[in-house]
Amino acid sequence: MKNRLFIISKLCMLAFMILLAQGCQEDYEMIDPPMMTDYDDDLDEEVIMQKGLESYFVTQFGEGEMDGSSWEQALDAAGFRKLLSGSIDLSKSTIYMSQGKYIMSEESGLGVIVRKDVKAIKGGYSQFSEGTDVSARDIDAYVTVISGDVNGNKQADAGDCGLLLVKKGHIAIEGVTFQYGYVSEADASATECGSGIYVSGSASDTSIELTDCVIRDCKSGVTTSAKQGGPAVFVLSGQVQLNKVSLLDNTAAGRGGAVRCSSKTAVVFMNGCLLKGNSHNGSWGNGIQMSEGHICINNTTLIENMGTGAALNGGGSILLTNNTIIGNANDSHGAVRCETGVGGDTKFINNLLISENPSAPSFNLNGSNFEAFSKGYNVYQRVTGITMSASDTAYPNQVNGALNEEGVYVWDLNQIGSVKGYATRQAVIEVAKSFNPVASPITNLGEVFVEWIGEDAFGIDQRGVTRNVNKMQAGAYDAVLTN
Repeated sequence: MKNRLFIISKLCMLAFMILLAQGCQEDYEMIDPPMMTDYDDDLDEEVIMQKGLESYFVTQFGEGEMDGSSWEQALDAAGFRKLLSGSIDLSKSTIYMSQGKYIMSEESGLGVIVRKDVKAIKGGYSQFSEGTDVSARDIDAYVTVISGDVNGNKQADAGDCGLLLVKKGHIAIEGVTFQYGYVSEADASATECGSGIYVSGSASDTSIELTDCVIRDCKSGVTTSAKQGGPAVFVLSGQVQLNKVSLLDNTAAGRGGAVRCSSKTAVVFMNGCLLKGNSHNGSWGNGIQMSEGHICINNTTLIENMGTGAALNGGGSILLTNNTIIGNANDSHGAVRCETGVGGDTKFINNLLISENPSAPSFNLNGSNFEAFSKGYNVYQRVTGITMSASDTAYPNQVNGALNEEGVYVWDLNQIGSVKGYATRQAVIEVAKSFNPVASPITNLGEVFVEWIGEDAFGIDQRGVTRNVNKMQAGAYDAVLTN
């Protein structure tokens, strides 16, 4: 009898525990299983990706528990670096950064390496933001700086680090200033040699898009020709998209005072940008140098970039629409020096191409085995090696203009007198869409470029002022001409 009572009591206890467990299950949510990624890390192992938060918050020194869940629990600079380089999935995460300086390493050398998608990084938030509120934002007043200034001397030099190396993934960044990135000859390798933004991956799955950003005061100390240059942006392979980005006062030993494309699988899009005050001590490309690759540029100004070898020096494929490109007074190579060869495609329409050197060319097609095509409505001074279109206007005298505070070269079309023709927005769009280099890793590259910025972008100037779409002024500035 006692045994039966003991067994019954045990069964009752077991039933009660089961009911209790079932009741408790309602208080917990199922956790998604970890995702697997196929990228290779330094150990060449498969990495398990942990699910990320929808939003992360970052301040310069961090707050509270520093888990990033709110401004009161914000990550610090070290946590931000770990978030980018670590195994947390950020493909659906937005990272909000408050005003401050975020140094990308604790020691000299390369910066943070990213191998995954990052939905968005947004700077310019007030350091007095609370909770998860993101309404207090002003990218000019609350400057967010991603910095390489490890040694704290407010310049890029020995002892500092690079900024971002993107080896896989799609990353979008808005409202951030990149400053004082540095790479030395000793730290640079064939696939890791950037001081600012460095991209090395497949064009199909590796890209970074910057909007309303500044890249300034970065320096590449690399002297080996294959690895030097591009202190602001160096694209070995993959895509870089720059929308309303200023590249200012960057410097290199040679080959691109600001930007360098270094292979046939490198693609750069630029819209509404300013390249000013960049320089190099060697040769080729005071602002932009292309050993190979493909670049599409609209509504952009290149001015006061120092060195020799032209403001834009290209051995790849180049599409130029509505730009102002000015060669410096000491450079005999002028504004554009082009060496587009087999498999390439270079064409340009409605640009202002001039040189401050009175004998330098506006456009130099540097060799009989290269080719480039003017599609008309350009204003230029002198050219070599190329026949311009009948609708282009030659004006051999100095153009009197000046850079305004918005970073746009303002000039009066009336000083030239009559021009041979005016571009329409539709004509410019059609030329852009026809850009399709055979060697490009992206088919119909011009159509992709138009889709990226939208057709309306070809009917405004660099300031965002709406042009007369049936009578557009050459260059990145438009006075809004009347019919």
